Amino acid sequence: MVLIALLIALSVERLYHSPAFLHWAFYMERWQRWSSARLQDEKWESEPLQLVRLLIPAVGVGLLVVLLDNLMVTFIVSILALLLAFNCEPARQNYKEYLKAANRGDEPSIIEHQQALTEFAGRHQPHQISDSLIWINYRQYIAVMFYFVLFGSFGALVYATLRYAETQQREEESVSLWQQLLWFADWVPVRLAAFGLLIVGHFSRALPEWLQQSLNPQADPDKLLFNVASKAEDNPQHPDDRTEHAACQLRLMRRQQIFWVCAIAVLTLTGWVS
Repeated sequence: MVLIALLIALSVERLYHSPAFLHWAFYMERWQRWSSARLQDEKWESEPLQLVRLLIPAVGVGLLVVLLDNLMVTFIVSILALLLAFNCEPARQNYKEYLKAANRGDEPSIIEHQQALTEFAGRHQPHQISDSLIWINYRQYIAVMFYFVLFGSFGALVYATLRYAETQQREEESVSLWQQLLWFADWVPVRLAAFGLLIVGHFSRALPEWLQQSLNPQADPDKLLFNVASKAEDNPQHPDDRTEHAACQLRLMRRQQIFWVCAIAVLTLTGWVS
């Protein structure tokens, strides 16, 4: 059931433009406004209690599935939860516009859409657009898939909630509670994602980098993934091409996504995943 729900959700998300109401952030924004208006006590302003408040919708979905204990309900909720957690439509549109702008040499539009992708990835420092695409693909697909396989709809929505909370706090200079929680939440999945890059990319060249980065418990998840991805994919033939390198890295991440779907299929056939 996990595999079928995952395949259906990925297919629907890829084939159809998901409207705003099919994104978890849409409901989190409304929940945050509604709950903030009713919980105005100062104690709710502390980060731990804000975390509790933000996790209530995901916990509610998890409790609903457990209490109803119905296979069909669990299956339907799983598909909906995945569709809500997969939120790549804004990034997909900006990437398409970036490619069009790059092909016609429209520098202002290139900068505009590159900045939009950078902000969607949750990173405000100037860096390559390929890094934004890698991180977006990981955060919106790979990590969600891992937590869904481990914890079902509850896991996927909790990760999506932490991802949403981190984006709301990323303007602050200090490291927020959400960033710390996401750092821990990404610790294992990002190493698995980087391992997937070895399998679908240049294994012998990326393996030393993966070992070095993965064995460092303090390594930043994003830098670990970027470094391994840069070794796993061959450099484009035209380094000055503003689209080729990004396209190469995006294809690498898509191959990795297929690899993990196949891995989940094998685990399902062998009985490790139901």
